[in-house]
Amino acid sequence: MASPLSIVIPVYNRAHTLLRTLASIDSQTVAPGRVIIVDNGSTDTSLDIARNWAAGKDHVTVLTEAKSGACAARNRGLREVDTEWTMFFDSDDVMSSAHVADFTNAIERHPEASVIGRDIYVRFLDGSSRRLYFVAGRNALFHHLFRGSLSTLRYVARTDLFRRVGGWDESLAGWDDLELGVRLLLEAGDGSVVKLHGEPSVTAYQQEQSISGLRFSDHPERWECSLEVIRSHFSAMPDDDSRKRRLLAWLDARAMVLAAQYAREACGEVGTCRDRSLQLASDMCDAVLSRTRHPRSMRIVYRYNLRFGRLTWVLVRMML
Repeated sequence: MASPLSIVIPVYNRAHTLLRTLASIDSQTVAPGRVIIVDNGSTDTSLDIARNWAAGKDHVTVLTEAKSGACAARNRGLREVDTEWTMFFDSDDVMSSAHVADFTNAIERHPEASVIGRDIYVRFLDGSSRRLYFVAGRNALFHHLFRGSLSTLRYVARTDLFRRVGGWDESLAGWDDLELGVRLLLEAGDGSVVKLHGEPSVTAYQQEQSISGLRFSDHPERWECSLEVIRSHFSAMPDDDSRKRRLLAWLDARAMVLAAQYAREACGEVGTCRDRSLQLASDMCDAVLSRTRHPRSMRIVYRYNLRFGRLTWVLVRMML
């Protein structure tokens, strides 16, 4: 049984994890139509590992991309895809043996779908794990903004949908999957997003040297730039589009969550690092309050997330 999907894997200095990822692809009960590995200028043995693994496998292609950044590598792989569906995967995570089969079966059952997703597990550095959720239906965009429903490992989408929205934004260095997910959902519409139920079939592993890093205050420009690009998408919507004000309000609330994350990080810092994190929080709050139609609600979102750090999306749903 041939799967109608390709797996695109960007790789940068993952010699210590890549074999584990590739072994999980080897274990699939249904093989993907294609596997496209894109090395993004690795200085370790990642490229050699990929080429050795690909040897003798007609459905595997190994490419290189000189432009740095995971988005550039993913776009390079996307250009090579010749199947109807595409799955992006990361080079430090693993899929269970039924992962491709489950999505292949879901594609057959849901010919109307443009995006199909499911929950995943994430394993943290301290050994703990957590289930991260994919949400479909009319609230898909809300849950993506606040819960990352379309983070890279949680879904597959039609290849032509990825291409219609322009692929990955190579100007973004963080939360690029948040921004791409917004464009995909705006283009696809709620009715073509389907959730695959059951036990998660992916485990994502947190890495000390991940692309996004572990602290928001270390690289605020990454997250804030992505939020601004998303704001430009919402602002460009026609004024008579009933969704516009609601989406902008949700995005302001998401920015207040980021401000609270900056402030929480300041609690464990001293000196200039603490001052910088607090200033980032203050600047973000000021920016949101200067433009929002809901200043009271935004202050509540900030204070709630600062204190509790979780489930802020429930509060936002009730207020906005």
